[in-house]
Amino acid sequence: MIANFFNQTKPINFLVLSILVILVFLSALIQGFEGDTSLFIFFKYGVFLIASVLSVFILNFIIRKNSLCEDNSYALLIYILFWGIFPSSMLNGGIFVSNFLLLFAFRRLYSLRTSLRTKEKIFDSAFWIGIASIFYLWSFLYIFLVYAAIWLFRKGDWRNIWIPVLGYLTPIFLAYTYLLAFDDMERFKAIWTFDLTFDLGVYSAFRFIFPIAILGLIFIFSIYPTTKKSLLAKIDFKSTWQLLIVHLAVSILLMLIAPVKDGSEFSFLFFPLSIIFANFLQILERYWIKEGIVYLIALTALLVQL
Repeated sequence: MIANFFNQTKPINFLVLSILVILVFLSALIQGFEGDTSLFIFFKYGVFLIASVLSVFILNFIIRKNSLCEDNSYALLIYILFWGIFPSSMLNGGIFVSNFLLLFAFRRLYSLRTSLRTKEKIFDSAFWIGIASIFYLWSFLYIFLVYAAIWLFRKGDWRNIWIPVLGYLTPIFLAYTYLLAFDDMERFKAIWTFDLTFDLGVYSAFRFIFPIAILGLIFIFSIYPTTKKSLLAKIDFKSTWQLLIVHLAVSILLMLIAPVKDGSEFSFLFFPLSIIFANFLQILERYWIKEGIVYLIALTALLVQL
């Protein structure tokens, strides 16, 4: 029933998805409530809620504009359910803002498959990654995704090699200038404090090991048939899918080295995994399997909330 409802993109779907975002956000807020009821906290999470709803529409725009999925809402639904599975991803300020800004970078990156305004797209994507890394330092790793896109979409003009560097450094320079003017260089230095850990022991807790096992199992079953299908597709979609795989690899690396492992680091996986899972649902011919996977993801989100 759920899979059938989201099998198409209709206005009612976006209304339901928006309501679902609000419910998931409120649930995450209740779970992570620390007793602070200041005006700033209300304003902060109000902005986060609006950004969460906007993220769904931006994701939909990226998917439709670059034909990452067929005409359905599976990816949007799965993306929201991922928030439910890892609720801290909506409350960790730095990571949440970084992910929101990265959507604008991905919008430009995946559109490199066309030949329109190539240099502008490369600059813009690196620029947004630069801003995102100010809020969460390790976001800078996505600069490698820019170079992967340049290579995969055959935009390897020598001038394009330097554009990502310029685009990335521009917001960094602006932040430096701003903080220098206000004599607040300590904050600038704090932004560029590299901290990482490979300690995965925290993931042995049920709230992590259970969803990781479920989503990992779905990923194992989905990656081969979806990749096989993409290799038989047109050259532009084949390159787009290869970029998505690189995107997933960079996100996994970022998640593994995250200095704080509270579940919010998994949010970097939401974009590539939601698209992979959506493409998997599209090629399933047996309706009950498709329905079962959607219910399984939804049940995982529900159980984590309990």
